[in-house]
Amino acid sequence: MDMDGDKTFYTMTMARVYADQGRYEEAARIYRYLLDQTPDRTDLRQALDAVSSMLPEADGQWRDLTGLVEQWVRLILRQKALRRLQQICISTTGADR
Repeated sequence: MDMDGDKTFYTMTMARVYADQGRYEEAARIYRYLLDQTPDRTDLRQALDAVSSMLPEADGQWRDLTGLVEQWVRLILRQKALRRLQQICISTTGADR
């Protein structure tokens, strides 16, 4: 089953199942997705760190870096969207006066 398109099963439980089965890359992918949705969850960060430590060393380092870069890009895009919304709010509020 290809879960890249359908995020329905991207849950902490599914990540644990994958990790228990030794499918660390799939578990890490889910944890990264969940962290993107809720970056303040330290339990997810700890779980991702634990799963990442089970990946082959060289590949794991690159995967972690890739995940961080992906998260960074998403945060930049969110920040730009928030700035646009703030500008819209400011211009709308200013026009009502």
